[in-house]
Amino acid sequence: MNDMTMAEVLRDPLIRQMLRADGISLSDFASLLQNAARQKSADRNAALVAADRMPYFVPARPDGCCVALAR
Repeated sequence: MNDMTMAEVLRDPLIRQMLRADGISLSDFASLLQNAARQKSADRNAALVAADRMPYFVPARPDGCCVALAR
């Protein structure tokens, strides 16, 4: 099953019906989706930057103990 794009979600008749029933405008829902997508992208980018700054470990001794190496 593929995820729907934002445009597909906004065109979906069932979703539109649910929005009407809940009293939510299509433009408010579109803004909510856009803000959520922006936040997810920012969170993902922050995680990648943080991961890039983390040391990595390699086995250094026969007993399996590891040593952190700076990036």
